[in-house]
Amino acid sequence: MITMTIKIENMDELKASFLKAPKTMLLHLSQAVAASIFSIEKHSTDANFQFKTPRGLRTGYLAQSFAFGRKISGLQGSIGPTAQYAPHVYFGTSRGIEPNKYMDRIVNASEKEVNTHFRNAIENAVRDIASI
Repeated sequence: MITMTIKIENMDELKASFLKAPKTMLLHLSQAVAASIFSIEKHSTDANFQFKTPRGLRTGYLAQSFAFGRKISGLQGSIGPTAQYAPHVYFGTSRGIEPNKYMDRIVNASEKEVNTHFRNAIENAVRDIASI
């Protein structure tokens, strides 16, 4: 029987890198969550709200209230309008206000950017874990 010994260079560094993998992934994914929330906020514009109210009569508060509804904490994030009347605009009312599904349009406008943030986060994390 032939016995061979192969020494893998940088094995200690490789092990150390894999031990850091959860922390590295957490860092990159947390950054992707934050970037995604800001991308969604960026798309909360008149173009996606598509209000029927004439521009001169709008206050802009519904769009501005997204900044107050932004919450980011590690791997969790949320954003939405804080204007008290936001649900009435979105769902409509029994008094003749038609539903305006602005959140659906905002999400659709943001989807490509959000996917890019997470794709980049995973690629960067894998690169960092693999580097010695």
